[in-house]
Amino acid sequence: MSSYRLPRLSGTRLLKSAAIVFLFPVCTWPQAAQLTTAAQVLDRYKQALGGEQAIANVQSMTVRGEAESTGTAPDKATFVYYAKPFKTLFKLTRVDGTQITAGFDGKVSWTMTPKGAEIDKDTALDAIRRDADLQYPLHQPDYFKKLELAGISDFEGHRCYWLHGTTNWGKGNNQFYDVETGLLAGYRFESDDSSKTLTFAIFEDYRNFGGPLIATRNTTRAGNNSQTFTYKSVSYEPLADSIFELPPAVKALVK
Repeated sequence: MSSYRLPRLSGTRLLKSAAIVFLFPVCTWPQAAQLTTAAQVLDRYKQALGGEQAIANVQSMTVRGEAESTGTAPDKATFVYYAKPFKTLFKLTRVDGTQITAGFDGKVSWTMTPKGAEIDKDTALDAIRRDADLQYPLHQPDYFKKLELAGISDFEGHRCYWLHGTTNWGKGNNQFYDVETGLLAGYRFESDDSSKTLTFAIFEDYRNFGGPLIATRNTTRAGNNSQTFTYKSVSYEPLADSIFELPPAVKALVK
C-alpha cells in the first residue's frame, strides 16, 4: 500500500477540465492551423485550461477523492490532498482504517506509514519541487534542458501533439496534448527516482470547480501495476502554512 503515489498534479501535478469528457470521434481531427512548435502547444494548453490568469489565481487547493490500485497489491482508499505553491500534504486512508501521509514543505519530501517515517533521498529535489508547483503550466519550460515538438502521435486513443524533452535532472519526458481540445492527455516518462521505471500517466474527465480545468480521473501505469485517482471535490479556500509543517517523527530524521 505504501506504493500509492499521487500522480503529478501539475501539468499537474493536478491537471485540469468542465463536464468535458474525451469523446472524440475518429477522423474528425482538424487539419487547419496545425501547431509547429512546443511553445505553441503549451500556450494553447494554458488557454484550454482557462487562461494564464486563472492558473495564476490558484494559491491554495484542497482535493478530496478516491484511489484504487491494481496489480500485485490491489486496494481501495479515500484521500485528501492540500497544496500551496511548493508545499503539499497528501493523506490516504485505506478501507481497513490504516493511513499513509506524505508531504513536502519546500525542502523535505517525506512519507509516513504504519511502519514509520521516511525521507525521500532518492528523487531529485528539482523534480519534487516541480510536482509541487501549483502554477506548473506557467513555468513548464523552466524544468527542462530541452523540450521540443516531436510530431503528432496517438496516445490512448487520442491524436496528440507529442512533446519530447529532457528534464534539468536528466530524465526523459514525453507529453501528449490532444489535437482537438489542446488539453493534456497524458505523459510517458522515466521515473524521477533511481529506478528508471517507464511510467504512463493518463488524464481524463476534465471539469471546472471555479478555477482552471482539472482532470478528475488520473491513472498511472508502470509494468503490471496501475493506480487511479478520482477527484470528487476541489476547493480553493486559503490554507494555513502550518498544515505543511514537518511532523515530529519526520523532524527527528532531518539532519
